[in-house]
This record gives sequence, C-alpha cells and structure tokens, in this order.
Amino acid sequence: MLRAVLLLSRVTGQQVLTPDGRAVGRLVDLTVRLDGGAAGQLVARLMVRLPGGRTVLLDWDSVQEFHPDRVIVAAAPGAGGTAGLALDEILLMRDVLDTQIVDVVGQRLARVADVVLARAHGGRLELLGVEVGFSGVLRRLGFRRVRSREDIVAWSDLHLTSERGHSVQLSTPRAAVHRLDARGLAALVSRVDTDAATEILAVKAPGVAADAVRGVDPEVGERVLRAMPQPQADRIVASMPPDHAGRWRHRLARRPAWRGRRFLRSGVWPHRRHLIRHPRP
Repeated sequence: MLRAVLLLSRVTGQQVLTPDGRAVGRLVDLTVRLDGGAAGQLVARLMVRLPGGRTVLLDWDSVQEFHPDRVIVAAAPGAGGTAGLALDEILLMRDVLDTQIVDVVGQRLARVADVVLARAHGGRLELLGVEVGFSGVLRRLGFRRVRSREDIVAWSDLHLTSERGHSVQLSTPRAAVHRLDARGLAALVSRVDTDAATEILAVKAPGVAADAVRGVDPEVGERVLRAMPQPQADRIVASMPPDHAGRWRHRLARRPAWRGRRFLRSGVWPHRRHLIRHPRP
C-alpha cells in the first residue's frame, strides 16, 4: 500500500505545544541515526528552538501528536535539554536539505530540493529519500502552479556530500557507500572532491581501492593517490596487477604539472575542515 508522504520543508517551522495548548517553541529540524538497525530509517529526535533562541533535542518518545501544522509534546522541554548529536546522528535540515548528494545508482550529482518522509508503524516518521530537481525548489519558494516533476532518490541509494553527512555515512556500515563495487566506487570518487575521495578509499581494502582507482580518469586517480599518505597510496598501487602497478609508480614518480594542495581539490563541493579520524573497518 502506498503511504502518504510528508516533506521536510512543510513539517518544520510549526509550533510545538504542550497538551494544554501552551506554546513552548518551534520545530526547526529532525534527526535520524544512520546506524539504527534494520527497522527503517526512523526520525530519532526533534530539534526545538525555545523562546530566546536556545535549541534543545527532544526524543521522539516525548511526542504525543505530530501534525504538519503543529506538534504536541508530553511536557515543556526542561532546562537540561541538550543539542548534542550522537556519533551516528545527522540533522535533516542542516546536513541534507539544499546540499548535494551523489545518486550511486543513477551515477549523478544532484541537489536536494526536499527530504521525503512517511508515517511508520506507531505514528513515527520514517526517512524515505530526497527529492531532487528545480521544481521542488520553486515549490518551496511559493510557486504553487509549477508543474511538479518529482524525482525521488531513495535514501539507500545516495551518498551525502555535506561535511557531517559524508563523515557519518562513511562510519556507518549500512550506508550506500559500503555496498558499492569497484565500478560504483570509481563513479563516486569521480564526483566528489579529492579529500572526500581519499576518505572513501581509506575505508576500503587496498585491492578494492586499487580497482576503483583504475576505473577513474587517470588525472583523477593521480590527484587522489598524491593526496593520500604515502604508505596508503603505496599499498593501493601494490594491490594492482603488476603492469598497472608499474605504470602508476612511474606516473607518481614524475613531478606533477600542478603544485600545492589547492590543485588537489576538485570544485564539485566545498572542501571540508575535518577528516575521518577513526573509520570503521
């Protein structure tokens, strides 16, 4: 049975009320935990902005009713509320909406126009995917008569390019990036910046990373290998067939025509400030 969908842009911004009708703040974001098991990608918490501007995160268990125009919670948020995220948790407005994603199935780069949710068992919200395309952006701007051309990318088929989204997905075994074969990895590596590409290959076995490097344009492969720590690049090259390994060693031994870290970055999406410190095996 088809489920009615809810769009993130239409369910955020409304008032958060107590059962007696007292307004306690406004809903400004929703969170999901990407390592939450096999029960679907359920919304975990609500970010509420209180009078005065402070934000707190409320567990979904505190929600009594969730409507597109209002949210009713069991009690007003306490003074001890926190805005800290768990290691595997992302914010949908901040880390997904209006950011770029890589559709790893369609092998394309796209910008998120909206985030698609649906009611799950027990009234909870489940994250289904993202809407891409300019018609979704126009709809959010108020152009109601624009003919909709919905293009939905399933959550299981995308890789986030926002700084936190990318980092959390790399550390989450269930994320799409960990299901890709060498061809899919090559397509992904070709569509992200060089720092991101090195982080993606860092969580792969050297043989898989070697196959991915062999599948990209040689200039892209060279940028990625030169951006890596030397021992890591050596392990990837050593995992290639001998003839390919020899050609790559010769190529990397030459002085590059470009110099400096700024030449190692593509312009696909902004350079992030932090690298993955402890990727999972």
